[in-house]
Amino acid sequence: MIVAALAAVAGGCGGSSAPTRATYGKNVDKLCATLDDRVSAIQRKAPTTTDELVAFADDLGRVIDDGVRRLSEVKRPDGADGEKADRWITELTRQKDKAIKPALAELKDAARKKDTAAIQRAVQHIQQVDEKRVNQLAREAGSRSCGD
Repeated sequence: MIVAALAAVAGGCGGSSAPTRATYGKNVDKLCATLDDRVSAIQRKAPTTTDELVAFADDLGRVIDDGVRRLSEVKRPDGADGEKADRWITELTRQKDKAIKPALAELKDAARKKDTAAIQRAVQHIQQVDEKRVNQLAREAGSRSCGD
């Protein structure tokens, strides 16, 4: 029993506490599933007024910010696998900040102005966000569901 305890302590010394690629993938997949559920719940509330559309964009923005923050906080593997995870999170954050958030802001502004044509353009901008690169990087980082 003492030998086993010493072996456990020794095993923890100097070793990496970083997760494996598979463990990282499982951890982020859980978060992605939760994020998908939260986004779906917001989308089911199909806004019917401009005020609801503004609230919809706000809610969606908050959920996306929170989801990306949580994903970025997941401990990454060491080495090349960690670099892949870093590339994914960097691109995900870039896409959120440079494409999704501006499109949601455009949607809110159009809704506040009750400008139907601008609302439609904003929705098109949101639909045109290219997720292919982010999805590919997610799969390379070990995710099975974040890259769907």
